[in-house]
Amino acid sequence: MRVLAWFALFLVDAAVAAAQAPLVEPGGVVDAASFTAPVVPGSLVSIFGSNLASGTAFAGVVPLPDTLGGVSVSFNGIAAPLLYVSGQQINAQLPWEVPTTGPVSVVVTNGVAASTPQTVQVGPFSPGLFMIGGYAVAVNPDGSLAAPTGAIPGVASHPATPGDSLVLWGSGFGAVNPPATTGNNSLDTLRNAVATPTVIIGGVSAPVTFAGLSPQFVGVYQINVTMPSTALPASAAAIQIETGGVTANVPTTIAIGAGWPQWAQNPQHTSSPGVPGQSLTQILADIVYDPLVSQEQYAQGGELVAHYQVPLVDGNDVYMEYKSGTYSASTFSTEIWGENKFTWQNGQLVLQWGYASDWKAPGSSNDFWEPVFHAAIGNAVVYLPGASGSVIELNKSNGALIQRFAPFGTDPNTYETGPITMDANGNLYYNAIQVVATNGFYGNDSTNSWLVEITSGGAVSMASYPTLTASQAPASTSQCVTSFADSQLPWPPSPTATPATNTCGSQRAGLNVSPAVAPDGTIYTVSRAHFNDRYSFLIALNPDLSLKWIASLRNRFHDGCGVSVANGGWLPPNGTPGGCSAGALLGVDPLTNQPGDGSVIDDASATPAVAPDGTVLFGAWNRYNYAQGHLMHFDASGNYLGAFGFGWDTTAAIYAHDGTWSAVTKNNHYGGFGSYCDVATFCPTDRSTNNPASPEQYFVTQLDANMNIEWSYQNTNTESCTRNADGTLTCVSDHPNGFEWCVNSPAIDANGVVYANSEDGNLFAIPQGGSPVTEIFQQLALGAAYTPASIGGDGKIYSQNDGHLFVVGN
Repeated sequence: MRVLAWFALFLVDAAVAAAQAPLVEPGGVVDAASFTAPVVPGSLVSIFGSNLASGTAFAGVVPLPDTLGGVSVSFNGIAAPLLYVSGQQINAQLPWEVPTTGPVSVVVTNGVAASTPQTVQVGPFSPGLFMIGGYAVAVNPDGSLAAPTGAIPGVASHPATPGDSLVLWGSGFGAVNPPATTGNNSLDTLRNAVATPTVIIGGVSAPVTFAGLSPQFVGVYQINVTMPSTALPASAAAIQIETGGVTANVPTTIAIGAGWPQWAQNPQHTSSPGVPGQSLTQILADIVYDPLVSQEQYAQGGELVAHYQVPLVDGNDVYMEYKSGTYSASTFSTEIWGENKFTWQNGQLVLQWGYASDWKAPGSSNDFWEPVFHAAIGNAVVYLPGASGSVIELNKSNGALIQRFAPFGTDPNTYETGPITMDANGNLYYNAIQVVATNGFYGNDSTNSWLVEITSGGAVSMASYPTLTASQAPASTSQCVTSFADSQLPWPPSPTATPATNTCGSQRAGLNVSPAVAPDGTIYTVSRAHFNDRYSFLIALNPDLSLKWIASLRNRFHDGCGVSVANGGWLPPNGTPGGCSAGALLGVDPLTNQPGDGSVIDDASATPAVAPDGTVLFGAWNRYNYAQGHLMHFDASGNYLGAFGFGWDTTAAIYAHDGTWSAVTKNNHYGGFGSYCDVATFCPTDRSTNNPASPEQYFVTQLDANMNIEWSYQNTNTESCTRNADGTLTCVSDHPNGFEWCVNSPAIDANGVVYANSEDGNLFAIPQGGSPVTEIFQQLALGAAYTPASIGGDGKIYSQNDGHLFVVGN
């Protein structure tokens, strides 16, 4: 038995009629999707008239009843199953037994009398799609409708993405095989349409992967198509459908997607738009967005430790942050962040407008790596971080200010932190931190911190992190575990030793965390204690921002002291250089003598990612495995499922395939510093020599849904190169162990090809299996903070190196 509440979306409100003889209007029997004739056996029809019923009634079960609310309908004397009745409209299924040619007679009986028969033309085909809010009922993979975000009040929607699957619901597509039973659904078996329809979306043919009856609904057809990768973005792209030589005669439209509108491409942060990537043949554009790179490198010993926005792609338009002002190691406030809009014109990215935000990053490089300034696109506008925890709304066409959402007024001590997320309903989510940073960011405890929601209608609400975490987090004035002192090396000093502590501080958002939103509306975010990153939590909130569950990241890992590399550990044997002290407890973190913690540190930009099965991934840091951290895996109820031994500053990309999914992450096995401490006598810096079972190596790795390695690709390039002014390269071999991957969120195309940056200055395209690999050199081999990549709707690859935006393609 199945409730048919879905159809309430398409019903026309009708007045209650008095008990009189029913009247069917001439021409009042039409297809329920297109509202035209002819009608087709097996499909839903709508009957319009007066006095059809004395009240309103819905069928609540399957098989559908022949009598509903005292009303019955017959076609040529054959009883029709009823879905909905009212005084002015009846929705029914035209029985499969009705002939497919010629006119038939329809009679409505309402318990008082029977209507005068009316004739309706019947045909073998009359294709049409159901509509809501002016758009076709076309369902995206996440269950939302393929309409502009926020276009239909109360209905989740966002534009369809080229390359994605799309489910169309319609009527009038004719006979099916095996035959169906009048009044029943098709949960027992798939019933394919005898005639396969052709579908054209936005002028481009869309491959049909299934056409037949929807399993759950009576009289409704389901057409599964693949969105054409060459379909151009549009807010109202026409759908043309033909089947059995008959073309739908009622125009229907969908919205076609923006390409890459936010961090990690979508609210789930999967970084997989379903578009085939172009080949890395040539650099199509090279635009400097950060002219302060040389100043930043000089202050940081040659390293570029700034986080940058992912390039946002909206059809033919590209949005990218820019920076100006001056760089100071003592404060980030001397820099200016803004957003530029570019448009592709004659093969060139042409600047359309720029907008300077008043957003400032908190703190300075003495506190952490430069935080990210990150925009989002949706609701036909551009959203930017602003001062005092605000969000700025801009006109996409000209960059003009529309409005500012300022939940915290003009408070100079409140900061918007991390990328803005937009869900399928057009709601915004972002984090804000309030802290008086007079003596550096960590000089005072955070005053408060919030997850902020701005609905598509402009309503603002928020949830406080100290309140959300109160049930599990230590009090702000409590003492929290830190680590042993260098004077106590090798660690742990004894099997019973306890490490030092400090004041925990209040729970607040991780500095660069972007909330993730699952298809069911659950919001995932991450918090930490202000003074101690070991006390961190993964938090799930309901759509109303109430707490769903909270999961601690502490004491989760058991791959520390004494666990061999062959058994999943990382360290040399206990009692040897680089290993823990002799007699250390098995598996503990040598810094604490406890199971390892997943730390949320403010240098990182890792954010939660939601997999297709609803599980959640988060990349956390820890020091004892050569600072590789762990990619942590939780189920949708907050249960910890396990971890992979790399998670530092990575938002894993998700590749859905073959009924399952895989996660792709950088997997750097760092060298140049000690295994768990910074004193070379106890923790030698040459990893490969000191720990040959776990040498210095740098991989991009794909994991299965259980966090097992499926394949890895290793960077073995030894040469640092620089592009000269004339385009030639100057190279020197100075990296015998290869280069680390500097991508914090790789991009995956429709074919599973992974696009990722390396510190050797190359952008790589890595196919499934890890070979054969192609690459293209951009600007400079550079030690850098981690940069994301994105893919446009046409398959162009957007990458970053040395403060330049590079676009690569055919």
